[in-house]
Amino acid sequence: MIVLFFILVLEVSLIIHIYFMVSFITNKADRAFRGFFVTTVVNIFMAIFIALLILVYPSQLREINLDLILFVESGIIFMIMLYVKMKISVSIYRRSQDPANYHFNVFGKKVLHKNVATPKDVMIYFMTLPVTLICGAYFVVKLGCF
Repeated sequence: MIVLFFILVLEVSLIIHIYFMVSFITNKADRAFRGFFVTTVVNIFMAIFIALLILVYPSQLREINLDLILFVESGIIFMIMLYVKMKISVSIYRRSQDPANYHFNVFGKKVLHKNVATPKDVMIYFMTLPVTLICGAYFVVKLGCF
């Protein structure tokens, strides 16, 4: 069970690593770069430690229930992707309600400006769609099996 604990710690560290990477790419902040660098070093040494631990105690690897781990991970990823999609949808809705982002045409219909849905929002929404569908389908199917 100790190997499972370290694998879960490594996965959490990878998620934090991805967060710092995206934060550094978008903001170019020194804090994000330092976090990215620290998580890189931690991930490398944690992976080496796990590999050595499995080499010394191979029985620990046999005790891991991979179906349960995949079920939990797919559920977490699915919930994160739904959160991202809801956050984008709410921000687009709020921008669409701002009077600075629309005008009325000659027929009295509201016409939204193109800055309501930014290209970044649209790209993130559609690029995360396959991950959401795959993880969500796996999670829902396995939810019925447990």
